[in-house]
Amino acid sequence: MTKIAPFMVVALALAVAITSCQKQPESATLQKLDNKKSQVAVNGVANGTYMLNVVYFVPSDLDTVPGYRERLNGVFLYMQQFTTKWMNQWGYAGRTMGLQTDSAGRLKISLVRGQLGKSSYPYEGGSGAVMSEVNAYFAAHPAEKKSDHIMVIIPTYSYGANGDPSGGPFYGIGRWCFALDYTGLDTINLGKPDDKFSTKWIGGMAHEMGHGINLPHNGGAQSQNIQYGTTLMGYGNGTLGKAPTYFSPADVAILANGQVFSPVTRSDWYTDPGCQVTRVYAEYNSGSASIIVSGKFSATKAVKDIAYYNRNTGNDNGGYNSVTFASKPIGTDSFRISMPVSDFRDKGNTNYEFTIRLCHENGSITSYVASYSFVNDVPVVTFGDKVVYDKTGWTVAAFSSEETAAENGAAANIIDGSGSSFWHSRWSSAATSYPHTITIDMGQTLDVNRFTFKQRNSRMVKDIQILSSNNNSTWTPIGNFTLAATSNPQHIVLPSTKNFRYFKLNMTSSYDGEQFAAMCEVGTYKD
Repeated sequence: MTKIAPFMVVALALAVAITSCQKQPESATLQKLDNKKSQVAVNGVANGTYMLNVVYFVPSDLDTVPGYRERLNGVFLYMQQFTTKWMNQWGYAGRTMGLQTDSAGRLKISLVRGQLGKSSYPYEGGSGAVMSEVNAYFAAHPAEKKSDHIMVIIPTYSYGANGDPSGGPFYGIGRWCFALDYTGLDTINLGKPDDKFSTKWIGGMAHEMGHGINLPHNGGAQSQNIQYGTTLMGYGNGTLGKAPTYFSPADVAILANGQVFSPVTRSDWYTDPGCQVTRVYAEYNSGSASIIVSGKFSATKAVKDIAYYNRNTGNDNGGYNSVTFASKPIGTDSFRISMPVSDFRDKGNTNYEFTIRLCHENGSITSYVASYSFVNDVPVVTFGDKVVYDKTGWTVAAFSSEETAAENGAAANIIDGSGSSFWHSRWSSAATSYPHTITIDMGQTLDVNRFTFKQRNSRMVKDIQILSSNNNSTWTPIGNFTLAATSNPQHIVLPSTKNFRYFKLNMTSSYDGEQFAAMCEVGTYKD
């Protein structure tokens, strides 16, 4: 990647932490700009090495919308100011989104003339054709590409009966985002009572820009919504400029580690961070009325921030209302978050998807996903690791095969206490097939009513039979079980407590239909 020299961007009069609890519309707290005079780089603060690429893509049967450079200069400066404000609010003073300037000091916009008419770039499915042509443009003009993040703006295709514009792609895909331009897209219109569309389309552009700089949907925590309004990555695309709108701490945790916010040059942006979530403990603490989640991880790219998302799976498929939190890692390998029940909007009898997003120094994000529920307004938290029996002294008494020639897939790895190592059936020569078996000697007889498993992210085992013994010769079946196709810890609950020294895993089928099997860890415990 080409190294880009740092440049100076706008410093806000409001670029200080917001201490007032009084809500004000963004149009009252951010500058409404005279677009012909304002510049992206004035009184600047260094924003780093990388900038958002802004592309104006014009289908062959359209032309640019009059005044687009001046109007978009103001819109993007407004969005940059918004970003700076909330970066400051949540502890990242002086950090903002990088925007490239032209020779006049205004927003640099790369104009790309499309090869086809607008019908070839529809809302549904049109992004691929646009991306292909934009990539070709940057291949021919490599000096103009300043990061991996690209925002494409396309002139509106048509207007509805009420004057509402519409057009091509308007969404985020990976590190790309798309929006439209029309004559009224101007920050001076934000919040005007007689303006029908500016908030909708500028807010929509800002929302999609958020996706293009790594943000998923979220609705913030209830206490923050009461104080700050609506999250931009929730339904803030309809409130920006006319009602209080904000980036949540979870948003900022992700943004702070993204490429266009970086003050340093890296060559490893968004590469594999080599991360494993090795332990997760979760509980509902009735004393504090909070869901508490903690755990440990290992990573080759340092984790700098952690975001937590709680999505109601019953009515929030897009995650717009996800209840979110953020924290810093503890040391280099641990995390903990306490999530007050009072910050949740939907309680009652509600199912939730819980996602931990570990934000790495190179912009990559490692996710851990689990599920839990509210029952009669009370969280019932069943995911996470349990305090298993100490495996010191445990040994592998027997196994059907292991792979130690081409990789470290030794059977002993299944009880070494690490979520990153694994056992793998032999594959480099004389590959073995199901059923695969491993026998574990716990060194003493123990009372057991639960087994815990951690699958590898490939070659996952599906069906398994567990047997027990006290002499390693006479075996009693405990039961047949189906493991989930997830690399998160999972548990098998026995109908009654068993007392034994040895247990045998008889793995009988796979999820991928292949003959190979793998497993990271197995443990036992008693509630």
